[in-house]
Amino acid sequence: MGTFSVGLEIGSPDRRTFRPVEAMVDTGATFSSLPRELLEELGYRPIARRPFELADGRLVERDLAEVPVRIDGDIRTTTCTFADQGSPVLLGAVTLEQFLLAPDPVRKRLVPVPGLALMTKQGKKYLEALAKVNRNQHYPPREAVKLAKETAYAKFDETVELHVRTGLDPRHAEQQVRGTALLPAGLGKAVRVLVFAEGEAATLAEGAGAEFVGGDDLIKKIEGGWTDFDVALAQRELMGKVGRLGRVLGPRGLMPNPRSGTVVESQDLLRAVNDARQGRVEFRLDRTAIIHVPIGKASFEEEKLLENLATIVQEIVKAKPSGAKGQFIRSVTLATTMGPGIRLELGPTLALTPS
Repeated sequence: MGTFSVGLEIGSPDRRTFRPVEAMVDTGATFSSLPRELLEELGYRPIARRPFELADGRLVERDLAEVPVRIDGDIRTTTCTFADQGSPVLLGAVTLEQFLLAPDPVRKRLVPVPGLALMTKQGKKYLEALAKVNRNQHYPPREAVKLAKETAYAKFDETVELHVRTGLDPRHAEQQVRGTALLPAGLGKAVRVLVFAEGEAATLAEGAGAEFVGGDDLIKKIEGGWTDFDVALAQRELMGKVGRLGRVLGPRGLMPNPRSGTVVESQDLLRAVNDARQGRVEFRLDRTAIIHVPIGKASFEEEKLLENLATIVQEIVKAKPSGAKGQFIRSVTLATTMGPGIRLELGPTLALTPS
């Protein structure tokens, strides 16, 4: 099919702002793709990270977001990947199927196709993993962890993720959830820590093993677009300067914040850096009232995953907002990066306590 471009509008998460763009129709791409800088300017942060196989067989990971798109006056939501800076806007096959549109390469336009509904074909390995899970059953935590390890089939070490559906309304400020947890077994990956600090505090951070430590020099480097680190901590005295990085670090979830324990007093930097390197994770409520958080790798021993699971569950329970009404936590699901969801028994899961 010959490629061609069409005009459309990309919306912000609250659908109050729409940005007109030219998109390339690409049925060779499964998902639609948007430049990272465009998504971040509109206020998006990734809701998940998934592996994708390129045409040359390479396996890469891409961040995902659910994005409203307006085409010919109709607004619908589709899954988009975060593309590299400077990449074009692409409309992939999944979006075209969702929107009931077909490409007309001769007239170079999209044509509505009433009733168009193509079935997605699942891979053989996924179907084999799915067959091990009873979708109508809620599993005890230990059994669910064991099953998650068994259903991890990818060639890489998959992340085990916890998904908590709440009864909160994300539109209300008093029903927001945000916090951190220090996972006793860690996350199974090296964490690159950056610390905004000067003087004696910088010396403490360097001694604790932080990869990047500095003040004005680091701020200037980040203003230029550099974000090659996983966690950012800040000496409280420097937040007046660091605050101007909100536009760069905020959409990436890297902005130091007192509520997440990443803005600390100088004497606490040693502990904060050690915690970040060990496996401190941040959790927050997304716009669909769900909390997504990693609890380790599929290669972890069951006991380590259970310990991490118990720790994060208790931290989420403690973070229940004062404005919560009705049932706070409605369901809990485990899944690996590529595997199917495994429902957990709610009572036993909430009763877990770290040993």
